Order: sequence, then C-alpha cells, then structure tokens
Amino acid sequence: MSQRFNSRLTRFSAPALAACIVFPLAAPGVEPLPCETSSHSVDRARELWGLNGHRIIATIAERHLTPPARARIQGLLGPRSLAQISNWADWYRGTPEGSRTAPWHYVNIPTGEAYRETEFEVPGDLVQALRYNERLLADPARTADERAMALKFLVHFIGDTHQPLHAGLASDRGGNLVGVKWFGTPSNLHSVWDTHLLEHQALSYSEYVDFLDRATAAEMRDWLASGYVDWIEESRLVREDVYSRLGVTEEQVPDLRWDFVNEMTPIMERRLLQAGIRLAGVLNRVLGGDAGAP
Repeated sequence: MSQRFNSRLTRFSAPALAACIVFPLAAPGVEPLPCETSSHSVDRARELWGLNGHRIIATIAERHLTPPARARIQGLLGPRSLAQISNWADWYRGTPEGSRTAPWHYVNIPTGEAYRETEFEVPGDLVQALRYNERLLADPARTADERAMALKFLVHFIGDTHQPLHAGLASDRGGNLVGVKWFGTPSNLHSVWDTHLLEHQALSYSEYVDFLDRATAAEMRDWLASGYVDWIEESRLVREDVYSRLGVTEEQVPDLRWDFVNEMTPIMERRLLQAGIRLAGVLNRVLGGDAGAP
C-alpha cells in the first residue's frame, strides 16, 4: 500500500484549541466539549453516509424505540421524525456558528492502530462528541432546546460512526483524496461509501428500511453489547480491508464496477442496520430507562 495512506495524528497548540466552539455553559458534571481545528476540518466529507443513509438509520431506530423513549423524543422534536432531523448536523456544520463542529463527524486513526492506541486523545473528535451529547441528552438540568440539539447530534453521529471512511486517515481526508472511478466516472473513495453504493440500489430510504430491518434477536443483543469505541474499531477494520483490496496507489486509479458493488454492498447494508439498532439502543437507555435492547 502506498505510504501516502499512512499518517500520524497532528498535534494542535493550546491557542488553536481555545478558539474552538463549545456548547453553552454545561450543567454540573458536564464539561464543555472542545473541537479540534485542522486544515481540512471544513472541506472534509460533504454528505456523511449521504442523505438517505442517515434517514435509513434513523427510521430503523424509530421502529425499535420503547414507548417511554418515543414519548420523550416527541416531547423534544415535536411532530418531526428522527429521519427528518437525521441530517441536521451536516446542515449546522455549514453555518458560521456550526462550522467548527466539522471534526466531530470523524476520527483520524493511522494505519495499523486502533482508536485506543493513538498517540493522544484528540479534543472534540467523533467518539468524544458522542459521549458529550449523550450526557447532555440525559441531563434534566439542560433546557429542552439544548437536549433537542444533543439528540440531533447523536442521531447523526451514530450513523457517522458506522461509515468506515469516518474512521479514516488524516493524510487523505477520510478517502476524499483517494481517486477512483465509479463505473468509469471519476470520483473518490469517500463518495463511493457515502452515496454511490447506496444510490446504486435505486431504492427510496423507506423501501431500503423495509428490506434491511430484519435483524434477529441474537444479532441485536450482540450489537448492543458494545460501545462507541468498539463501533469505531469495526469501521477502522473495514476501512483497512477496503484499502488493501483496492491496492490504490498514486499511479493506479481503480475502476470500481460490479465486483466491488457485489462485495461491498452487504458490508454497507450491515453497517446501516447495526447503526439503526444501536441508535435505538442508546436512545432507549438514555430516554427510556431501558437497559439498551430495542
């Protein structure tokens, strides 16, 4: 594999971190979450999992909510469904106020390392953003607006956690700089995972939910017996497998066609289903007093 895909995390100065956005003053026991700044924060992946990917995950989750969790979500969101707010975090990132939340959508993990083994914890990455927003959502001392905002972040970020290129490499911006062809048309590896694989199925998000939402009770128990770092590790392992299979170099741009689609679509579909079941598990635990099983 080309050396350009092997990178180390970049250290940031205290002044740079001090300039990061934080949530409003936290309630007791909830520390504000800083965000990392970087040269590629703003132009990182544009549509994470694509619009329909997040809608699929959110709709699967909605099907597995407990009645108490469903009622509390309705109290925070009103008539809006989880699917309707599932892409809010991408929109917010594009606003002046939310632009510095871009690093919350991903983690940078060097080749051959697990998240737990990276040189230092990056302030404000995807894993820490999940933990922080879960605490905010569970905190009754927060306002309804603050908890609704935390809910919208959680719905989106749990989806991002299951996209393999969001456990990516800093050097290629999570696959955005990895040139490929999609049935002969120039593209990049991140776009393939965000949109091309999903759109290739030519299904609406509701049709895809009906097709995917068939996890067994044993599968759901297994998927819920893990946490955010484990989910990132699953994505990292898929990412490394994808890179090794492609054999991408600066001199060779692979043309991804039916072999790639047939090989990767089941993996993508499993990640979408896992994300939906796990999102339901988190929301049931935080808002429904449930142990986690949807």
